[in-house]
Amino acid sequence: ESGMNKTQLEELVVKPTIQEIPKGYSDEALLAMMMIIAHESLRGKYLKQVGGPALSIYQMEPATYHSIWKFGDSIWDNALKLGFITTLDFNPCNKTYPKPERMIYDLRFATFMARQRLFMKPKKIPKGMGAISRYLKENWNSSLGAADDLSYMKDYKIW
Repeated sequence: ESGMNKTQLEELVVKPTIQEIPKGYSDEALLAMMMIIAHESLRGKYLKQVGGPALSIYQMEPATYHSIWKFGDSIWDNALKLGFITTLDFNPCNKTYPKPERMIYDLRFATFMARQRLFMKPKKIPKGMGAISRYLKENWNSSLGAADDLSYMKDYKIW
């Protein structure tokens, strides 16, 4: 069972998207994003969780999505810069943002949201595949999640 083409996804979507986000790109961030896709959606196979609420190749739950818009420090400015919202959406009385379902069909937007989520984590993305895999188990998956410390790395290598 294969998923999406790894090189095309990385070169045409993930890398250019995180390069557009202020402070969004590093080699570690790119690898982390690709490892999330590898593990969470079986290498881009699933756009929606089977039997669950998670959406996109990053498998982000709507509750998480809304909390990023509510509590993220840079999301509004960055969303405006990348064209996901307009200044009209920025109205302080009635801030509006895209529905989480957009992540299903808009790979660039899903990548943007995943990167914004990692910005909210207190620790910087570490160097090294094993360290990134452990970081993602702690900061993307949850203690209740099915992943083990090296699941992200194993799935990325299989891809």
